[in-house]
Amino acid sequence: MSALDISRPPTSVDHPRVHELVRERAVAAPHALAVAGDGEDRLTYRELDQRANQLANHLRRLGVGPEVPVGVCLPRSPGLVVAALGILKAGGAYVPLDPGYPAERRRFMLEDSRAPVLVSDSRCSAPLPAGPWRLLEMDREAELAGASVESPPLGPGSLDDLAYVIYTSGSTGRPKGVEVTQGSLLNLVFWHQRAFQVTAQDRASQVASPSFDGAVWEIWPSSRCPRPEFCNEGPVGPRLEP
Repeated sequence: MSALDISRPPTSVDHPRVHELVRERAVAAPHALAVAGDGEDRLTYRELDQRANQLANHLRRLGVGPEVPVGVCLPRSPGLVVAALGILKAGGAYVPLDPGYPAERRRFMLEDSRAPVLVSDSRCSAPLPAGPWRLLEMDREAELAGASVESPPLGPGSLDDLAYVIYTSGSTGRPKGVEVTQGSLLNLVFWHQRAFQVTAQDRASQVASPSFDGAVWEIWPSSRCPRPEFCNEGPVGPRLEP
């Protein structure tokens, strides 16, 4: 697959979206290591794809689809990658909430984005704010375990659909949500692959806060690598390796 012209963001639905690139890797190299965290917290491409599919199918039943934001409050870990990928597969846009942020900031981001669902798990040390959103703890949601591991049935979608929303620091006032489309994210992936000549021998360490745009650079360009890895360095947070 050739790199896209970085001077002109992709707009054609003929181009695969980022979650479809991961699916391609799962088909081509199902047993290749995709995500690595602490100890045995490791997923192959097939496992990553199937777990994300389960989440996506469950989110679809909860009403998530194109242009629907979904909060994600998880530390840097393989689970964070599963959650973000599952939301993209459902057609939604993920809104990352750093568990280290003050509770009021996380609440503001959920309220401002109007996310109807918050994805987390029981191991998240940060108190999760209560609100009108549906809390979905991935390790406790009984219906999630029974969800299909096949890709959810979706329409062709559009590269103009939202992929994620990153909030600014708010240092000059209230934090503002920056909406990034599927096309812009895809353009970043292809540009990154070309500019840095990423190969199967490379690894990417995910050290940025999940709520910082730098995390996008660390995670998604690796999705098109023949053998990306995402490594979690425990208390410090995940270390990404492409």
